[in-house]
Amino acid sequence: MSTFKYEEEVFVRMGYKYNVSCSETLSKNWTPSAIDCYNLGCRCSKCNLYKIYFSDSVNKCKMKETVIELVRKLGAPKDEDLERLQV
Repeated sequence: MSTFKYEEEVFVRMGYKYNVSCSETLSKNWTPSAIDCYNLGCRCSKCNLYKIYFSDSVNKCKMKETVIELVRKLGAPKDEDLERLQV
């Protein structure tokens, strides 16, 4: 089974929807914030950025939708994504 198909099935089992309408510019490359969100399993309750910027706000964090779209387009983040971002 391909990695992409496996990741897709994991997200389906977790109840995520794929009719995502996130910005094209946000879903082209893995960013440090997107990788952090992915590593937390897209659980806002564990995210420091969510706690700082969105917990008491009427605005909603869209990182979960962006991460889902990145996994659909690029697959899970790879070691080279992390290396590229740490330079």
